[in-house]
Amino acid sequence: MLPDELKVLFTGEPVLHVFGRDPWPISADWLAGAQAQVAEIAREPGFADVPLWGSGEKNYVPGTSVLVQIAYNALYDLFPPLSIVAGNGRAFAELVVREYRAEPVSLELAYDSWLTRIPAADLLYYFKQLSLDPEQREKLVTLLPKMLRIADGVTPLQPRYRVLTTAYERILAEPRLLAAHRELAPKALTQLWRDEILAGDEDRDLFPELSSNPLRMMVPAVGRLATAYEQIAEATAESEHSLAAELAALLHQVGRDEVPAGLSFTELGTEGSAEVQQHFDATAGPVDRAGYRRKRRDWLARAVEFGAVQPAFAWLAATYEVGACLKGLPGRAQESGELNMVSQFLRDLKNAYDVRPAPRRAPAPAVSSAGDAEAPPPEDEETPATAPAKPVVKAEAPSDPERDLEQLIGLRQVKQQIAELAAEAKVAGLRASAGVRPPAPSRHLICVGHPGTGKTTVARLLGGLYKKYGVLSSGHLVEVGRADLVGEFTGKTAPKVERVVEEALGGVLFVDEAYTLKTDLGQEALATLMAEMENHRDDLIVLMAGYPDEMANLLDSNPGLRSRFARTLEFPDYTDAELLEIFRALAADSGFDVADETAERVTTTLHRLPRAPGFGNGRAVRSLLEQMSARQAVRVAGLTDPTPEQVRRLLVEDLPPVSGSALAGGGAVPVLEPEAQLERLVGLTEVKKIARDLAAEAKAEVLRGRAGMPPTDLTRHMVFLGNPGTGKTTVARILAGVYRDLGLLGGGQLIEVTRTDLIAQYLGQTAPKVRKVVERALGGVLFIDEAYALNDVHSYGAEAIATLVQAMEEHRGELVVVMAGYEREMQSLLNANAGLRSRFPTTLTFPDYSRTELQQIYSGLATAAGYTLEDGMLPRVSALIEPFRNHEGFGNGRLARTAFEQTILRQATRITGLSDPTPEQVRSLVKADLPSRLSGRSEAPDANYL
Repeated sequence: MLPDELKVLFTGEPVLHVFGRDPWPISADWLAGAQAQVAEIAREPGFADVPLWGSGEKNYVPGTSVLVQIAYNALYDLFPPLSIVAGNGRAFAELVVREYRAEPVSLELAYDSWLTRIPAADLLYYFKQLSLDPEQREKLVTLLPKMLRIADGVTPLQPRYRVLTTAYERILAEPRLLAAHRELAPKALTQLWRDEILAGDEDRDLFPELSSNPLRMMVPAVGRLATAYEQIAEATAESEHSLAAELAALLHQVGRDEVPAGLSFTELGTEGSAEVQQHFDATAGPVDRAGYRRKRRDWLARAVEFGAVQPAFAWLAATYEVGACLKGLPGRAQESGELNMVSQFLRDLKNAYDVRPAPRRAPAPAVSSAGDAEAPPPEDEETPATAPAKPVVKAEAPSDPERDLEQLIGLRQVKQQIAELAAEAKVAGLRASAGVRPPAPSRHLICVGHPGTGKTTVARLLGGLYKKYGVLSSGHLVEVGRADLVGEFTGKTAPKVERVVEEALGGVLFVDEAYTLKTDLGQEALATLMAEMENHRDDLIVLMAGYPDEMANLLDSNPGLRSRFARTLEFPDYTDAELLEIFRALAADSGFDVADETAERVTTTLHRLPRAPGFGNGRAVRSLLEQMSARQAVRVAGLTDPTPEQVRRLLVEDLPPVSGSALAGGGAVPVLEPEAQLERLVGLTEVKKIARDLAAEAKAEVLRGRAGMPPTDLTRHMVFLGNPGTGKTTVARILAGVYRDLGLLGGGQLIEVTRTDLIAQYLGQTAPKVRKVVERALGGVLFIDEAYALNDVHSYGAEAIATLVQAMEEHRGELVVVMAGYEREMQSLLNANAGLRSRFPTTLTFPDYSRTELQQIYSGLATAAGYTLEDGMLPRVSALIEPFRNHEGFGNGRLARTAFEQTILRQATRITGLSDPTPEQVRSLVKADLPSRLSGRSEAPDANYL
């Protein structure tokens, strides 16, 4: 049987349900009493001249006292951080101040609707928002306990209520603390609360969001997760996997590509943390997020069958909280929408016990932004400035999506188009009320743009708008990719699409990288999806997203799609100023202070990121901040007793030394030392000298820029001449790293191509092929090997060269092109095209390696691989290679590598024949291991040169 205390969830009666705590019925008498207390607080004198802050002017009726707004926020702060609140009582704080809200607050909310409460990180944020004199501040301190007492007896909120009321009693009883609230600046007052007023262990556990240490929230959350997990496993007499395996799966689910530090501080300890790492590494690969949620829902359903209902609620609450902590580390917790299983669990629970709620009235055309949508966060908090990370997300719509949309950075045209859609939806509701029912417009959309430009965020806000105006019943977002829609075999795809659509009903289905459905089984997914769009045209909106060209090709390939998607939203890349604004917002949200000098250097770094396809926009900014956070942690750890200001401060030295293509895409950036790599190369004395000169010139250009001088219009394209294996590709890669480290190239990647990568088979296809290669190389070096093969006037080589030259002009400063090949053939290419020679002012000639240098290369390969060489081996290696020297295309270092690879192959055969080889024997290469000749070389003489 369903426990008696939970049956109220499905009766339709008002109930405050915080997951992990017993539901609390909201009686009419209690609500009337609470509203009377608010009315009494609103009549308090002395605050008539204090204006509302944030969106208060919009959310409250004219003339509302600021004390009502503060009371609303004080009640909001009683909810645990990241708590899940479900059902028709989730607008609890709004109900209490309902008389003063600009729009009506309704209890007609579905039992399976939910939201997360995120209290502010500062319990005294209203002191920051309001300009109060000392008398008003002291008066407010005496009124706050009265505001909190509204929640006296509301059982889900009692733990935090008791701590806060006790804190205010202490403040009012101690003149020193009361004086501090009269006089201290808000920032200092906040620090007083953290250091003294709420400094106990129990207080820290109940108010972890106040700590600058994110582990304060994660440690108790993992404990709650472990307890709930054990209770469910015990009740069901099953344990699918260990808690460590569960946490590893959780890390994959929220999109982490590593196990963050800090798990060992939880009850897992160091051994448990190591076990998490083992499971995490063992399960690396593509993440089936829908499958994860489905398996956990089945597990919870079994828990319900065996009576472990409350542990199931507690597990959901703890999983969401732990997931948010793991996702945000090393910074503050971030909502983990990838874990959303709440609505489906509530439906499963209702079905299991066949409890029917009271009939619901049809929603009004226009409903409360605070009631039928999510309750708003405290009104001083800002919406995050960037799009969230890509993985599958299903989250409730924000409380005021129009306000949140307006606060997004950039996206002017997108905002305008969404405003038009909102106006259309609002008028549709008014028309329905007036009895006018024109044909319903198609509301499905195409979203085109690079990653990290806000497509998912806008999709979520659009769901909230359509929920607000009655177009959608829930407005939640379900994000999927090809793997969530396409089955492995014929006949498996349609059921997958149908399951996804079922999960998205009432909300928005966001299909990312939709162009991947253009081929094979993807077409079956599209056909099924279009049929489902027709079947559920009144309660489903589909958004398809991807790169512009690819999405255009998808629409052209399937005429039925174009007719169903009436509008396209174009998401441009963020400008440098917008990226900096995003960086500042993310840094502030994580609690960091950014010095002006640091912000200036961040701007320079962001400017140099290559805007090639795949550029991560907001994700690149987040990646940069994460790397700066990690580097700052190392720096601060080396300080003796660092101050809080030092812990929060980001300095120029915290910037990573490079800003490579991995950063541009939102990934990690390796720290390289390209100039040191150049010096370690064998031979190439003259090449190294020219490369050092090029590096010095590049450094001087950076210094000139810092001195305020205009940039020099230099051409850095080069020609490399020489036989194979002389180090041309390696030197090109090193120079790319030098230019990247100096900020002259954003990515510093090396893209190596040949004629076949540039020239197509048919007329008109070569130019697009070249442009795609150039796009991949933007921000780095394009290395064209055997470039002389383009010198063919009877083929499409001339078209490839012309397109390349044009691209080099269009992307000056974003691209370095290196053309490489044999000296005679390359001179012929340059002579045949006068425009090429003028665009490649630098020529590096790579001589063949000497006998001694080839021995050094062989020895270096062996040492790097951990081998030791028998005395007298290297002259024999030279004897193997020298017969090839006078042949055309002499392989140089490649021959040394071939000799080494064949040596270790023969050594493997030798040592496996030994009964018990010692480590020394395994590491040792001897003369007998050398081949008699280098096999696989067609130009090799037949004689045995040993």
